[in-house]
Amino acid sequence: MTAWADFGWGLVFGAAMLVVAFNYRDVAWRIHGFMSNTVGANRLLTPTMVRFVCGVLATASLVSVAFGLARSE
Repeated sequence: MTAWADFGWGLVFGAAMLVVAFNYRDVAWRIHGFMSNTVGANRLLTPTMVRFVCGVLATASLVSVAFGLARSE
């Protein structure tokens, strides 16, 4: 059961990060706007940086899911 939970978590997390990376419904701008009220985060956490980081996380998560599926066979 743990393998299926790991597969599901990786797939859902990867999909959520892809949504942010592709800026669906301006979600990267919303994250930037929410975080811009904190000290020092306004310059560092640009919408482009949010999209880049989420794209890297999505890639890592989906590659992990793919290797997990290949290992289970």
